Amino acid sequence: MSLPEPIEQLKDNPLRFLESDQFQEMLQTYRRLKPLAASKPSTFQRQLDQYDFKEIYPLIDQYLASRNLTSPEEISVNTLHATSETVQFAATLLHIFETSLAARVTEYDILGNSPATYFICGVWANMKRGREFHPASNGITVTYSEPDAYGNQSIRYRNKDYEMTLIFEAVQEYTRNLSWTAHRLLIYTLMRGNSQNWRNNSATFNIKEYMDWAGLKSRDAAYRQLKKDVQSITGMKLTAESFKKYFESFYTTHLATEASIKKYTGEVRIAFAENVRHFLTQYYQLIPDWMGHLSENAYRMAFYLFYRARKAPISPDRTFRVRVEDIIQYIGLPTKEEVKNRNYDEAIMRPFNKAVEEIENISGGSLQMSFEYDNINTFLSGQMTIGIDDTVSGYIQKIDKTKTSKQLETKKKRAKQTET
Repeated sequence: MSLPEPIEQLKDNPLRFLESDQFQEMLQTYRRLKPLAASKPSTFQRQLDQYDFKEIYPLIDQYLASRNLTSPEEISVNTLHATSETVQFAATLLHIFETSLAARVTEYDILGNSPATYFICGVWANMKRGREFHPASNGITVTYSEPDAYGNQSIRYRNKDYEMTLIFEAVQEYTRNLSWTAHRLLIYTLMRGNSQNWRNNSATFNIKEYMDWAGLKSRDAAYRQLKKDVQSITGMKLTAESFKKYFESFYTTHLATEASIKKYTGEVRIAFAENVRHFLTQYYQLIPDWMGHLSENAYRMAFYLFYRARKAPISPDRTFRVRVEDIIQYIGLPTKEEVKNRNYDEAIMRPFNKAVEEIENISGGSLQMSFEYDNINTFLSGQMTIGIDDTVSGYIQKIDKTKTSKQLETKKKRAKQTET
């Protein structure tokens, strides 16, 4: 959403800011927080921080104590018959917007993603804990084989559209060498491949570019980690059979067929078999520019929430809901049963809350999270409300409209074929 005119011009006429989309967003956030001020003060204080609203809330609250701004017409009346108080109110909000909110606009990259990519990264997260990963979706069955005499293990995933099998040779050694950063590298690779139109079904980039995206400082450490993560990506095999021709079925193939890292020039190239590449990138979604800077739990949580945002029903206030327990499972935190001595706060709640805080601190309000709990039981049975920004919401709506129009075209073609 853009301002009605550049900020420098608005400074000469700050009342125009009250007619902007940004002011409407401020009012929307205020109305969301207002009921919590008296009924749930601790939640209210936490969400003031979350929405970066500590300065804005008291200003709007005081101004609306004697005014009504529930419609564009009432805003226009206040602007037309402006008092010095209204001018000062608008100027103060404009200054806050310019110095804090506008300075942290999130930019996004386009990621080719799929349920398969999501599942692979969920399997990786849970492998380190020695447990199985079963997605929290209806209609999906996951079957783990027992490791054979050579230590090889397969994991079969099946939904209504296709069946996939992941194959790990010497699974214990694979798991021992696996790092969460393999997930980060895979997603970055898929983003770069998309931006390069997948020339030769490969993605190329320089170590320095990856370091900037991931917030890494040491080139030598980044090089060593990249070598390990590339081995985790190329060391896994998979097969896939499509039931509805969404992609071309394929037999045992490496997740990535080729990878090279040149230490001195810093050039990295990761290539995929074409049918695997199509399988991993079945649809597009947005990934924020700050996600690579997150630590392990926060990174996996952000990836999961943006994946769910692409598929979840979004309410008019740009929010959707996710079960807390589903997030915990995906990012690989222990279950209640796995925690020793009932130290749930240390093992589950504290690292979960730390990940939420890390995302809130870096996201500049582009991803907003709220949830309530009293103890471990209400924590695990609760739901998180996630708010997304205009960019993500608009992108999802655009995709949904395109999908709907294609479905209508298909129905029309079928109707014509039936008539003839």
